[in-house]
Amino acid sequence: MTQDPTAMERTRFDLEGIDPFDLSGRHALVTGATTDLARAMATALAEAGADVSATTLHDDPAEAAAAANIVAACAAMGRHGTVRQVDLASPPDVAAAVAAIESEVAPVDILVNAAHGANIKPILEATLDDWNREILCNATTVFVASRAVAPGMIARGRGRIVNLVSVLHDRGAPNAAVFGASQGAIVGFTKSAGLEWGRGTGVTVNALALGFLDGVPGIQADPAVRGILERYVPLRRLGTPEDLAGAVVYLCSDHAGFVDSELVLVDGAIAVHA
Repeated sequence: MTQDPTAMERTRFDLEGIDPFDLSGRHALVTGATTDLARAMATALAEAGADVSATTLHDDPAEAAAAANIVAACAAMGRHGTVRQVDLASPPDVAAAVAAIESEVAPVDILVNAAHGANIKPILEATLDDWNREILCNATTVFVASRAVAPGMIARGRGRIVNLVSVLHDRGAPNAAVFGASQGAIVGFTKSAGLEWGRGTGVTVNALALGFLDGVPGIQADPAVRGILERYVPLRRLGTPEDLAGAVVYLCSDHAGFVDSELVLVDGAIAVHA
């Protein structure tokens, strides 16, 4: 009698009921949680078992409502969490928000820096204010939020920090110089922070590089550019926020304990395209 190949695979990879990607008992904080991208990250972590809290980028009622909606989706899975309106570029405000969140829910074990804005315009039309705002929104927030949670993670001997970046951190694109510069800053911070905090602390810092995604700000928002990208991306489509769900859960899991200072690409193979 022929043995069921599916049963053979189950036997071969039997982990005795242990799920290496189970995040039960962990508390994840997702910053800038007002977008479809942040929702995909947050709900993926909640589905894996983590409690999920969120912060907004600005003290804005619409952003607070969006973040509350994301946390509510996680709560519907039986997870705990809270929302704080906070200026993510202000160290005192972020420190106070993290302290309040940890007091209300639990210590933060996972930080996903999901604030992601894209200022797309020609260099000669961009102003210094445009430059400063882009760096503030995309890079400064990562620096401030990471510094706020890292001491506690180091003291407890475990932590995961995941920074979201665009593939434009090292690929040129017309009208994306200001945005690309902010993304390169995040990658540089990720690599050094991972080395600095990873030595025997149990804390890892990694970046998740996004390709061109539907519903995410960027050059793909232009219909003409979108058509070009759909033909250019080797997989012949734009990605979705949900395409990143498995990767973020992996990077936040115990199974990724030997992955640090890395850039993990989920981009439809565009990074290796000629």
